Amino acid sequence: NLNILKPVVPVLPPIEDVKTDIMSIRDLLESQTDLNVMLLCDTDRSCVRLAAQGMMHVGAVSAEGIETVGVTPQGKRMCVVTNHQNMHKCSVYNTDSLALHASNINDVTMIYSKILTLSEYLLSTFKAMTDSWDDVLSEFNKKLFAFHMSLHPSNLSEQFLHLLVSGTASMDLEHFLVNSLKEKEISKLLQSTMQSYSGMEKLITRNFMFCCYSLATELQFLLGMSRWYDKYGDLGLRESAVQDSINKLSGLMIKAQEMLQCISHSKAKLSAFLKWLLKATISLSDSNSSSVKLTEDELNLVVKFLKTGNLFSTRADKSHFNIDTVWQYFSNDNILLPPEYYNNKILDTVLTLLKDKKPYLTVQPSLSLVQSHKLFTESLLKCFELSLSELNTPVHCIDITPTFALSSDTKLLRFVDDTNIITMATITEEDVELSNQTRHTITDTVTNVFGYDQDIILVTRSANNTSTVCICFEDEMVRTELPYDTEKILISESRRLGAVLSSKGRRIQILDLDEGNGDE
Repeated sequence: NLNILKPVVPVLPPIEDVKTDIMSIRDLLESQTDLNVMLLCDTDRSCVRLAAQGMMHVGAVSAEGIETVGVTPQGKRMCVVTNHQNMHKCSVYNTDSLALHASNINDVTMIYSKILTLSEYLLSTFKAMTDSWDDVLSEFNKKLFAFHMSLHPSNLSEQFLHLLVSGTASMDLEHFLVNSLKEKEISKLLQSTMQSYSGMEKLITRNFMFCCYSLATELQFLLGMSRWYDKYGDLGLRESAVQDSINKLSGLMIKAQEMLQCISHSKAKLSAFLKWLLKATISLSDSNSSSVKLTEDELNLVVKFLKTGNLFSTRADKSHFNIDTVWQYFSNDNILLPPEYYNNKILDTVLTLLKDKKPYLTVQPSLSLVQSHKLFTESLLKCFELSLSELNTPVHCIDITPTFALSSDTKLLRFVDDTNIITMATITEEDVELSNQTRHTITDTVTNVFGYDQDIILVTRSANNTSTVCICFEDEMVRTELPYDTEKILISESRRLGAVLSSKGRRIQILDLDEGNGDE
């Protein structure tokens, strides 16, 4: 199957490299005057997909038991040979649209390649953001969660509030702070956390948003193409799908800005909390370290941090513990604590007034950044669900035998029946012409057939299992006997034969059929 998205790149490349890649792709595709089409067959041999320039899906043919497939040089006919329930059939499909709209398909492929490159970089940025947060706070969250689960009937917030108000800690909390968290670890965590938050902010503003703005530009180009029906309508571009993808991208960008605000608030609160925690730990451990100073604003943030209880909420699966709210944007579940401004009555009124206006951006407070990214990716796939209507039904179908050969240019199809009669099907733009090509009497069983222009090469097997290569010229037939242990036969366009010998292991014998000699 075609995959719009490649594996995640572990190391985030510089933005300049992405810009260079996009320019290189543009220059490459603009220099293409011909349309290159890659044919991809599913593993269950039930579908053939056509990929423009080897990248973008432009159509598919569904059939049972596909054995071989080819497209004529001009791209106007596609031949599919199938074997369903031991019945071989050759179906010819009209692919005039490939040739007629080659330039238009290349235009869309250029947009697709840029969007693919940007999507990969967006996914890499997303992975880097997740790692930046998890690496710093995961171990600290585990320790807090373990201590929180050991408390009964009180909870962690109550323990910290009591320490803040009275200046004294319970034995459990004192042991936890002095012996488990430790002064040096809290100090190191404070520094690492601030660096992690700053790193995430840079990734969002410099990398993530750059990709989003660039994707928006390319999608606007694609939207214009979808509205130009006379030129691009036959390709299957749907305006509604492109517009939906633009809306989903806008939602993703809003969610990223929302996350920036969450990071800013969490950074201030968590910094104040960790500084207070470090100060409390120093006082409880009778350490000689210098005292940590807290401003009045920072103390107010600590009080708010502890009183809300939100910063010590567990995830939906109850197996993780988090000291901030940034984690919920990296979750596959809905956000538990949406930003406060979503409770704004003015915003609700504006959205109500815009309800019947299309298109408009639907604000979804409950979605995480992961969910928004998934929705955008899914909508992006639908933008490029192109299909050529001619591929739905074959224009010609002929029954053939299991012994057949399709020429490399897909113009000629030869097959041999049980009575060794050779039939050649000439595939043209108008029709499929059948002709008898039996030139010489052949008494042995034909096991393989190869066809090059007007010459025919047959592989036969006698009653005593002797294999022979027969080159059928117009007025004569040249025979070359093969070794008895031949397992597989391959004949190239230059008529050189390679015989893989089963009993000799890896030995391959190469024969020049025109000269009659060979090398091993």
